[in-house]
Amino acid sequence: MMLKFIRRELNLGLALLGFLVAALSAGIGIGGGAIFVPLLMSVFRFDFKKAARTSLAAIIPISLVGAVSHLVLLSPLPPLRYYLMFIPMCILGTILGGRIAQKRKDRWLKFAFSLFLIIVSLKILEIFDFPRLFFSSLYEILLANETLVLIIFGVTIGFIAIHLGIGCGLLIVPFYVIVMKLDMRQAISISLTSMFFLTFSATLIHRRLKTLDFTPLKSLLGPALIGAVLGALISSHLPASLLRQLFGVFLLVIAGKYSLQELWAYYRSLKPSLSYKSN
Repeated sequence: MMLKFIRRELNLGLALLGFLVAALSAGIGIGGGAIFVPLLMSVFRFDFKKAARTSLAAIIPISLVGAVSHLVLLSPLPPLRYYLMFIPMCILGTILGGRIAQKRKDRWLKFAFSLFLIIVSLKILEIFDFPRLFFSSLYEILLANETLVLIIFGVTIGFIAIHLGIGCGLLIVPFYVIVMKLDMRQAISISLTSMFFLTFSATLIHRRLKTLDFTPLKSLLGPALIGAVLGALISSHLPASLLRQLFGVFLLVIAGKYSLQELWAYYRSLKPSLSYKSN
């Protein structure tokens, strides 16, 4: 009876994906959107928007487990004002982004996501740290008004998250380390907590818009929760540097593939008009 239920209700491929991505993400302190979206598109043939929406929902248990574990174990905690000012702005960003998410074309969203993956992979591989360069160059300007900085950055993060299906942890963490001068553990704690609230709010928005397909989530959420717990428990014993290197190479390959695909598709769409002009 149980086997029949599992076969009928669960997609074992998605279940395995949820478990492995959650375990890996918890091990290196990210939400997993940068892994979920490419694999849902490449392996399971989701279109970009469906992959992004599914990814946001799947990040919820991962970020929840990570946030709780850091809040319980971390001492001292980050200043409370960072939570109270930043998280509501992230939610506001998802609301504003949700209003126009349906109007964006998959091609440009996918291309933007591939650029994001390239930036992330270069950072992980320590080839080029664009977030650090960006935040460092604006440090003096941004630090002049902390509240305004948190408002603008929070809204921006929420907007990016709902469009690209990511938790933006790889942007939030360097922001709090470089600009706000928190240590890495405190920055990760704020990032994971913010990720939970913004992915949860983005998922509610997609549900309200009736654009969220719950079918794959039946297979993803349970294994993702188990994987996140397991990853949090054993993360201190994992070779984190090796995982980050493998993760970075994977993202760079996927990003290159998507960028070339979208540029080639854009070029092909222009060929008829170019041929017409030449004639």
